[in-house]
Amino acid sequence: MTSPQVNHNIQPMETDSPPSALAHTLSFEEVCEHHHVDPNSGLTSDAAAQLLSSHGKNAFDTKGGVKWYTIFAYHAFNFMNLVLLVAMALSFVVLAYIDAGVVIFVIIINTLIGFRQEYKSEKTMEALRNMSTPTCRVLRDGETKEIESTELVPGDIILVKEGDSIPADARVVRVNGLETDEAILTGETVPVKKKLDAITEPDTPLGDRKNIVYMGTNVSKGKGRAVVVATGNDTEMGKIASTLNKAKKTRTPLQKRLDRLGVLLSGLAVLFIAIVLLTGWAWGTWAVYPEGLRVAVSVAVAIIPQSVVVVVTLTLTVGVRTMAERHALVRKLNAVETLGNITNICTDKTGTLTQGKMVATSVAIPFKGVYRVEGEGLEPHGAIKDSEGNEIEKESHEILIRAITIAALCNTSQLVEGSEEEASSSQEKAKEEGKGKKKEKSSRSPAPKEAAQTHDAQQPNEGAPAPGWRGVGSPTEVALVVLGHKIGVSRADSRDEWNMEREFPFDSTVKRMSMVYKNSQDQSYVLFMKGAPERVLEACTHIVTDDLSHPEPLSEEHKTTLSDLNKQMAGEGLRVLALAQRTLDSPEGEREDMARDCAFVGLIGVRDPPRPGVPEAIQVCHRAGIAVHMVTGDHPFTAKAIASQIGILRPELDEAALDRLVMTASQFDKLTEEELHNITLPLVIARCSPDSKVRMVTELSRRGRKVAMLGDGVNDAPAIKLADVGVAMGLAGSDVTKEAADIVLMDDNFNTVVKAIEEGRRVFQNIRRFLIFLLTGNISQGLIIVLSIAFSLRTPLTPEEVLWVNLIVSAPPAFILGTVPGRAWYMDKHRRPVDEAFFTPTTILDILFYGILLTGLGIVNFVIAQYGFNQSLPRSQAACFAATTCMLMFHSYTCLNLNGLFFKGGFLRAKWLHACVIFGIGSLFFTFYTPPFEVHVFEHRRPDWRNWLVVIASVFVSMLFSELYKIVKKPFRARARRRDYEEQAAQDEYMIFPPREVEAARVAKEMKPMRTDLAGPANA
Repeated sequence: MTSPQVNHNIQPMETDSPPSALAHTLSFEEVCEHHHVDPNSGLTSDAAAQLLSSHGKNAFDTKGGVKWYTIFAYHAFNFMNLVLLVAMALSFVVLAYIDAGVVIFVIIINTLIGFRQEYKSEKTMEALRNMSTPTCRVLRDGETKEIESTELVPGDIILVKEGDSIPADARVVRVNGLETDEAILTGETVPVKKKLDAITEPDTPLGDRKNIVYMGTNVSKGKGRAVVVATGNDTEMGKIASTLNKAKKTRTPLQKRLDRLGVLLSGLAVLFIAIVLLTGWAWGTWAVYPEGLRVAVSVAVAIIPQSVVVVVTLTLTVGVRTMAERHALVRKLNAVETLGNITNICTDKTGTLTQGKMVATSVAIPFKGVYRVEGEGLEPHGAIKDSEGNEIEKESHEILIRAITIAALCNTSQLVEGSEEEASSSQEKAKEEGKGKKKEKSSRSPAPKEAAQTHDAQQPNEGAPAPGWRGVGSPTEVALVVLGHKIGVSRADSRDEWNMEREFPFDSTVKRMSMVYKNSQDQSYVLFMKGAPERVLEACTHIVTDDLSHPEPLSEEHKTTLSDLNKQMAGEGLRVLALAQRTLDSPEGEREDMARDCAFVGLIGVRDPPRPGVPEAIQVCHRAGIAVHMVTGDHPFTAKAIASQIGILRPELDEAALDRLVMTASQFDKLTEEELHNITLPLVIARCSPDSKVRMVTELSRRGRKVAMLGDGVNDAPAIKLADVGVAMGLAGSDVTKEAADIVLMDDNFNTVVKAIEEGRRVFQNIRRFLIFLLTGNISQGLIIVLSIAFSLRTPLTPEEVLWVNLIVSAPPAFILGTVPGRAWYMDKHRRPVDEAFFTPTTILDILFYGILLTGLGIVNFVIAQYGFNQSLPRSQAACFAATTCMLMFHSYTCLNLNGLFFKGGFLRAKWLHACVIFGIGSLFFTFYTPPFEVHVFEHRRPDWRNWLVVIASVFVSMLFSELYKIVKKPFRARARRRDYEEQAAQDEYMIFPPREVEAARVAKEMKPMRTDLAGPANA
């Protein structure tokens, strides 16, 4: 314990705090002197009150947020609704109250649905505020007091101990084994051991500022005292709060597309209305008032797809349900479709790409080999296999067993099963053992065999620990305890053979720890040592090669071999620990005397291993043309090793490319805007800060990329909120991150994101599919009216008929088209560009061709009825209405397979689509054969058998020409796909677009298993 020497007579006074960004560069004496505070007595109450009035409360500024009336006004007065509002007003002018009522109903429904899906209460700032500690312990007036954390001021001396949450950013002034868990802020899984020394480098990353404790982090071990240097919005957590408050997410691609579509259709409606009024007046077809205005209403409701908002919402809702079944909870509806446009994924490493648990994966015994350890998370089961994959037998691997025994027993951590209370009880026992107290415990850690019986029926969730297993202590040491359990060695189960006599705790100056055990079989004393390889090697003079009891002298050749082995394991991203032992005559003596002349036994590699399936998921991303970026708080070496192992860094990349694509946050943040715009953005950013993540997302967006950001800590929240799709971890994620996210993963698994992107691409294709269907109907109805009036014909369709087609007839098939199952090629960059536009030239051509085809046939039906059969206007309008409806219903089969013959696109399995077609055609008979509706609402007369024959012929001709059109456009579409791929390959910076001929065969083979995985609703 260290106590600073500061003048006790200094009176606290109001002063500006040193910037928290520089507090780590000052000694604790300088910080205390700056604040005019004595670390042994703290501020006076009067001084604290003055500082509170000038600095304000230790809370976040929560101003801002989206107002509900702003969202409501946006949806009520968008372009499509404005055209309908004009149509409604015209309906009232011409006394067409039924028309006006229907239009009002459509406007209200569209507004409420749009408002409901966008309006979400902004709880991010509230969640941040709830993270602050309700109370904390401080020194005030020379006494320890417990106060509200909001009352803290710069200069306060806070007292923290194990289990406490840090209430403000503070510079430590006294430590006693103090360690804090800063994963929520930095993403680093290993607790940070705090020390008093000043750090000279001002730009040191947050995770390396070991003399600062941060608001919102937790004390995992030890206790200490610190002087507050920043409160409220000035803390690192507060800066994140401010960033969240300022972050303005742009509208989603779907919202932008619907906005543009609304502008286009509104302009088209105005143009069509002008043509109708001018030509009708010029031809003398009718007077502008009232008949002309009523026709204008028909045009307005014909050209606006009234059901599009409802169908889009229902389609997205089905996507939400499907994604929920795949463990992705969607908080914001439009995120479903946006996922289909993702080109880049930025993801944290810990807990997302990796298991989030330290696991011992390798044990190296010099001159014997490297053994691989199986098992996941905290599950105390798993085989140990040699280099040939054979499971070892304990009896024939004495040195290996001793190495694992050293790792498990030279340890103060525990693996326990049960509730939090049991875990806390076990933690107290661990402390007592650490002090050398020998007492009987009332409970014991479950043995592996017992645990196996307990958990036979429980299956861990993809790398997560079995339910109920908890580690008590340092994650790295817990990993070694789990390793011991895998061979039946633990402190509780080894008391018959080993009894601890003394402990020499881990010392950061020598970077090792030691424990003295008594062997009850031969009554000998053995010192077990564990620590950094270079420091353990310094304490060794011998090495165990063949016999534990007869180690060989340690030669320079041995040291070279061990150094190479250490580098090899570290190169795999492992945290390497060395193990040694020494036989003693007595447990008494000084640490320096006892921890020398040891025999080197082996090395153990510990890491946070990749989640199962992550390399395959990243391969799927690359196959789809999506680049994956790792933004992590880890060290660069570890980040690079993991990125290479899971495939983020492609094996085709040379060393020069790897150096460009792996950066630290310091290197990335120092780039000027011009430099940033001109470089290849890195695939890995290590020691990443919240600002670095935001800058990465912002730059990708500037380049026109669509970004998904994954994370769990508060440090990820600003970037998650800013990204096109923000994804939070449901199990390990903070409330702040979840509130900022669009999607929450209920299993914290990267594989789930890839499945969600597959679903997003399915929704993307299906929305385009039913929009082609709906817009074909709208264009054809609008053109039928406009062209007929332009050529001096009467109005072929009434407003009621148009609304019936748009709302009642076309909406059900459109919804079913929105549920068509996914297809394997959606995730193949050869057939589907990663940044595919929504309204491609092919899509626009489809809408125009089908719209004009249906227009021509609809007018033919009207002309034949009126002039060929000399029928009345109401009956001719009914004939055109019947033809338009029937052709549109059968056009849904064309849209079922836009690129192939309709009967090859799941036609026979689409029973719900068949039902919708039957319903749509059947609804005609309701309008024709219910006199009140026929005469007073629709104002038409039922067609006769001659009209029905022409309608049937029109349906046949429309289907024939539609299928011929698909055949003609097929080779043009294939050439366009090749051109799109070559353009993407030319811009590829990450080697995920190899030459087409190299990858074609491999992709075809890999896509086969996906064909069953992408099945959607069976009846679609």
